[in-house]
Amino acid sequence: MVDREELQRLARMVDLNRQKMERIEEQLSRLEAIHQDQSHVVRAVRAIPDEGAENILVPLGSGVQLVVDVQSDAGAVVDIGTAIQAEMTRKEAADLIEKRQKEISELIESLKQEFDSSEQTVRSLAATFNEGVATLEKETPSEEPPLSEEESESITEDKPRSRRRRGIGGELTLDD
Repeated sequence: MVDREELQRLARMVDLNRQKMERIEEQLSRLEAIHQDQSHVVRAVRAIPDEGAENILVPLGSGVQLVVDVQSDAGAVVDIGTAIQAEMTRKEAADLIEKRQKEISELIESLKQEFDSSEQTVRSLAATFNEGVATLEKETPSEEPPLSEEESESITEDKPRSRRRRGIGGELTLDD
């Protein structure tokens, strides 16, 4: 037998898992932006010929760029962590950033798997919730609904979907 407390517990679990999915999506967005930024840096560093180049634009931020000449032996200064910077050759700098990109890619894949797992948990909990509501309604058809309108809305409210979320046959709600 399903009771009101069990339904409320399921509703809280659904909400917690949805919040977790939102946090993962935010992390994924930030990591994908970093990954893309690193790709631009690697391409730019590798595009400088070994013999150097003249009149290269170096972005400083806020839309400001410096025009510089790059000598053949000019290196790069790279933040290696905890605000410690190291000078290295352009090739070493590009290789280091590519290594970081690989690590970020692995982290992105891990977060995507965690997101998918949470999404499956939400679907399972939602199905259990729906079954419980149906059972409770059959047992007590003339009484008040098992959850208040506010509680029910918090579970079934449609949240905007991001590009990562996918519903089964459309939008996932608990009152299907």
